[in-house]
Amino acid sequence: MAEPDVSRLARRLKELRADRGLTYEQLAEASGLSRRGVIALETGERGGTVATWYKVSHALGVTSAEFFGTLD
Repeated sequence: MAEPDVSRLARRLKELRADRGLTYEQLAEASGLSRRGVIALETGERGGTVATWYKVSHALGVTSAEFFGTLD
């Protein structure tokens, strides 16, 4: 599988966060990231590591496979 580009990851994050009605602060607290870190991921400013995306997907209530699987 090709590596997903940052803009697709950012869109998926924004979609899931909005669907769950979470604020940046709530997602940051649930994932262990900073509020600024969540914003940077969602805007595509930062790509993040696999570990970071795992934390975010877990905090959103989806598996990493579910998160990344929809990017194809």
